[in-house]
Amino acid sequence: MSSATGLARDQALNYISDPRFTQKFSLPEGENQDAITVSYADVGFKPESPTASRSTPTVLFIPGMFGSRYISAVLDRVARRYGVRVLVIDRPGMGFSTEVPLPQRIPTWIRVVPRLLAHLDIPHVALVAHSAGTLYLLNTLHHNRDLLHPERPYVAIMGPWVDPARSKVASMQMLQYIPTPAFGIWHRIPRFFVVDAAPVLTTSGTVLNKATSLFSASMGTNNVHELTTLERNRQKLADEYDFPKDLQMAMGTILTKKIFDENTVGANGEALQCLRKGQGWSWAACDDYAVFVKSLMSAERQRRQSNPNWQDSMRLKVRAYFAETDIMIGAGGQKYMEEIWGWKDRTFDDVLDFESATVPGTDHDSVMQPVDILEQVFVDAGGSLLR
Repeated sequence: MSSATGLARDQALNYISDPRFTQKFSLPEGENQDAITVSYADVGFKPESPTASRSTPTVLFIPGMFGSRYISAVLDRVARRYGVRVLVIDRPGMGFSTEVPLPQRIPTWIRVVPRLLAHLDIPHVALVAHSAGTLYLLNTLHHNRDLLHPERPYVAIMGPWVDPARSKVASMQMLQYIPTPAFGIWHRIPRFFVVDAAPVLTTSGTVLNKATSLFSASMGTNNVHELTTLERNRQKLADEYDFPKDLQMAMGTILTKKIFDENTVGANGEALQCLRKGQGWSWAACDDYAVFVKSLMSAERQRRQSNPNWQDSMRLKVRAYFAETDIMIGAGGQKYMEEIWGWKDRTFDDVLDFESATVPGTDHDSVMQPVDILEQVFVDAGGSLLR
């Protein structure tokens, strides 16, 4: 190991050891509810006082299947520059979060989120999700719509997970035929590769034998255009965010190992949930995305009618970011998502501001990485470039 590489590794270890990346919150046992603990990261802009905390734009980022709270390291520097606070909560069975039975995954999330936000004195958040996090974002919208800012309600979905029955992606449909017991060791397969074979784990659960990182990975394709796109991303982080390339690479390697040094058994339930398998799986309020959106829009119209001070700027802003190449949802999944949100015929324009974008040079995992996309997300969430 060269001295420069060793220095970058030491800097990365010091960075990720910051207490902001590992905090814990517990809820006591209640009626028909066991005690629960979750680990979470609280990064980005740091409010100077409790009063400032209440007014600081805050994003609740909900990552993909294997995307633990450590994914917040990808977001931290950009969020700080735009004055945005970011929370990333480990879902059940990830990190130090208590594992729960499959039927309790979403109910546990819905129980924890508002209580953690109250504990941190955060009245409103923007919701941003990647991949499997889509299920949790939509259920949060259903149960806790008032957590969104009343004047600028904002939601972003990056590389959303789509039911294989809707996306028609053959490889995802084939996974549904794997016997359910096999998913009892799902979390061990990436761990084996990461520890022994040293490829990269993607945050949605794909393992690829590539010498790359969470910060710079193409994660799923040899497309030269994509590599160029991500190289530009690395350069922008280095030039504008004081994040040298060697530190980016060292950080990616360390983050991947950090994730698997902790508990990842929750990925088993997550895989079953996404594939609609196992006893008691549930997508809860978003079992059918199309039905969910229509119900949500009906509620938004009621909200508008009951608010005498309603303004057009209060429409629910939803942004969907799709990868140029997505092996998990394909073109069919993107088309389905755009149609149910009424993108082409503008079905819900009276209460919804929906836009869809395809991010050049990205795949299902790397769609959440481009700095220019993160910058736009943080601006839409209420942030602004700090001087």
